[in-house]
Amino acid sequence: MLNGLKRQSRNFQSLVELDQKCNVIRESTVQQIPIKDIVVGDICEIKYGDVLPADGIIIQSNNLKVDESSLTGESDLIEKYESTDLFLLSGTHIIEGSGKMLVLAVGEHSQTGMILKLLSTIKEQNNDKKKQ
Repeated sequence: MLNGLKRQSRNFQSLVELDQKCNVIRESTVQQIPIKDIVVGDICEIKYGDVLPADGIIIQSNNLKVDESSLTGESDLIEKYESTDLFLLSGTHIIEGSGKMLVLAVGEHSQTGMILKLLSTIKEQNNDKKKQ
C-alpha cells in the first residue's frame, strides 16, 4: 500500500510540475487553467486519460469509470454516477467516459495532499532516526 501511495504522489507531483491544464467552468464559461489554480467550487470537466486534480463529487457522468487502485488497492474499475458512489479523489485515473465534477478539496486538503504530507512526515522522521 505504501508503494502505491508513493507512486500516486509521484504521478500527482509530475502533473503539477509539468503545468498540466484542466478545463473548468467558471461563470458559465469554459476556461483551460493550470491544475495548481483550481479552487474549491470550480466545476472541472473530466475525461478518459485524466488524473483527477482535486477531490470532488460528480455532477454529470457519461459512462465514467475510475481506477482507484493507487488509493484503495482495489483492482476493479469503479463506475461513478451522480446518484451513487459520487465521490472522486485526487490522483485517481479516469479510465473510461467523461463527466463534470464539483471541486470540494484542493492542495493539502485533498486526499493526495494529505498523503503527500504524511509521506513527507514519515521521510523526515526516518531522516531524523538516521542522524541519531
